[in-house]
Amino acid sequence: MNVSRHQVETYFFGNPKFIGAKILFIKRDRRLAEYKEYLTDVHEFGNVWYGITGSLQGQRISIIVTGIGPSLVGDAVYALNRSDATCLYSGTCGGLHEGLEMGDYFIADQAVCGDGYTLHLGRAPLSVVSGDPELLRSLKNLLASKVDRIDNGVTFTTSSVVREVDDDFWKIVGKQCRIIEMAAAAFYAAALAAGTRAAAYFWVTDLPTRGKSFFEPLGPKDIQTKRERYNRAVSLDIEILSCL
Repeated sequence: MNVSRHQVETYFFGNPKFIGAKILFIKRDRRLAEYKEYLTDVHEFGNVWYGITGSLQGQRISIIVTGIGPSLVGDAVYALNRSDATCLYSGTCGGLHEGLEMGDYFIADQAVCGDGYTLHLGRAPLSVVSGDPELLRSLKNLLASKVDRIDNGVTFTTSSVVREVDDDFWKIVGKQCRIIEMAAAAFYAAALAAGTRAAAYFWVTDLPTRGKSFFEPLGPKDIQTKRERYNRAVSLDIEILSCL
């Protein structure tokens, strides 16, 4: 197919001229209005993927809604035609390492490709892909100045939540993986292929290997912790993105 990168970007984003140099990727559209409250001179764009761009402290910042799953996240990043972009992904994860607790923050230095999407970018199954080292260092410093409990390291990116209930699923999740989630490997692989700088961070919503999964009830303390993290997520994202 003789389709240019510009044509791809225009088709998927509708009005890509409105997309800024600093881009935050989020999963769910229901929070987009909350991000909008922090920005001025807001423009909306979109076709397949959509979002907003606005001004903050003299910078043009964009928020793009990807949807859920590695293929949607990866394609949204790969569709961008701008090598000068700084890309941040913010999401949630399951904590695997015994030192992680509900509500902890985690920066993904590397991600294991257990997702499937990364195959289309030449990555072998269960290979490891990394974020941008310089951007990750900046993210670590910024996040450490704003939150108390933070960890970093390797994440396992999966495309299935349902399979987590089966014992054999965990045989392919290496001991080096400190969290599990559904975006980082696709996000990093797509950013590298598109020539953009990328970093991802998450907060822990469940502990799937320690009896606190989506399928099991949580106590009042954990429920309160999750509510606090959820309520802070938008403002924290904006603070971090504006300083990267």
